[in-house]
Amino acid sequence: MTINDIARMVASGDRYQRQSATPNLPNGSLPPKGHVNPYCPEGMDITGMKESDFKIIPVSKEVETRIRDMTFNNMKKYYGMTASSGNDMGDTIKAYVLTLPPKDRANAGYTLNQIHREEANRLQDFVKSRVPGWQVGQPFDTSILNEYRQGVDMKA
Repeated sequence: MTINDIARMVASGDRYQRQSATPNLPNGSLPPKGHVNPYCPEGMDITGMKESDFKIIPVSKEVETRIRDMTFNNMKKYYGMTASSGNDMGDTIKAYVLTLPPKDRANAGYTLNQIHREEANRLQDFVKSRVPGWQVGQPFDTSILNEYRQGVDMKA
C-alpha cells in the first residue's frame, strides 16, 4: 500500500462520515415541520421565529408590577446591571407563562421582556437626567431613585 492509497482511504472515510453525520434539512438549520422539541415546554419553542412573529398581549397586572419592581431593584442594587448569579427575572417570567395556555406562552414571555426593557430604559433616562454623564454600571447616589415614578417617562 502506497501513501497515495492511504490518502485516498482517509479522504473517502472523511467524506462518508460527513455525509452520515449531517442531516439533510431542506431549509438549513430548522427542524422539519411538526417536530416537537422534547426539551421545551409546549408553546415555548421559538425556533425559527423572527421578532416580527411576536406580538404584545395583555398580561397580569401583578406580574407586570413584579417585573417593574425587579427592574427597579436591579437599578438600585447593581446600578442598572443584573446580578451576576441567578436569573430571578427569567424565572419569574417562565413561572408566569407556564400558567397560560400554550398558544399564549411565547407572546407573554415576549411581552414581559418588553415591559422589562421599557422600564430599564426609563430608569436609565431618569438617572441620566439627574447624573449627567452616568453610564450603566457606574455607581451613583441611589437616593435619587426615591423621586422615580414607575412606568412614567421623565423626558419632558
